[in-house]
Amino acid sequence: SDAIIRILAATIRPQGIYERSDADVRAKEGLERSEGLRWGTLPAEGLDVVENGLHYGINLAAGQKTGAYLDQRVNRARVAAYCAGAEVLSCFSYTGGFELHAARAGAEHLTAIDSSADALAQALENMRRNQCIAPIDQIAGNVFGELRRMRAEERRFDVIILDPPKFAANAAQVERACRGYKDINLLAMGLLRPGGILATFSCSGLVSADLFQKVVFGASVDAARDVQILEQLSQAPDHPVLLSFPESSYLKGLLCRVW
Repeated sequence: SDAIIRILAATIRPQGIYERSDADVRAKEGLERSEGLRWGTLPAEGLDVVENGLHYGINLAAGQKTGAYLDQRVNRARVAAYCAGAEVLSCFSYTGGFELHAARAGAEHLTAIDSSADALAQALENMRRNQCIAPIDQIAGNVFGELRRMRAEERRFDVIILDPPKFAANAAQVERACRGYKDINLLAMGLLRPGGILATFSCSGLVSADLFQKVVFGASVDAARDVQILEQLSQAPDHPVLLSFPESSYLKGLLCRVW
């Protein structure tokens, strides 16, 4: 790692290099956790990331992974194209990437759900930083439970975004993960107005795009809704796929119209 740090410092010449080798999978591979500032300094005012012209404040030390999910940046812009004048529900919001893009596109109202109150607070700060004027309701809670509550309340939305964390960490968890994906898509379809947009994603590398589409199809059958796939989405181009490692094509998404 020292050699990599020296190469990065000489080639990119950043202000600082911060390591986040803290994923749980390291223990399974017999690797030690390693995190912290490895070179240079960190900005005293915090780190600001610009994505599609929008500014995000991120926390390198305490945020999830690197603090920003850059693999979704192209998809956030694509989903926003359907959000003008819409009532939007963003599930697994984290720091508000999809909401920021939806607000800039002219969304009428936003609702965001995430289990982390700290992430929601950062999302609200990001909204203020970008002078987003769309009203937003934030809910700190379990997405599955909140969707069931909304179903009982007969809530309806024009656009729903499902961007959950990885449901399958190993092959033994794939079946359970598919049940989770089906459940959450079934709940979301029931909350959409006719003709509404569902943007649904899976970042589980062990769940193939074909399997994920079959799961969403199963949810549509159980929900008794007709679903059109408008766009098939994937990870950003700077996350290339190695043909000999199919799991590297880990992020898949479907942008659907639900009748």
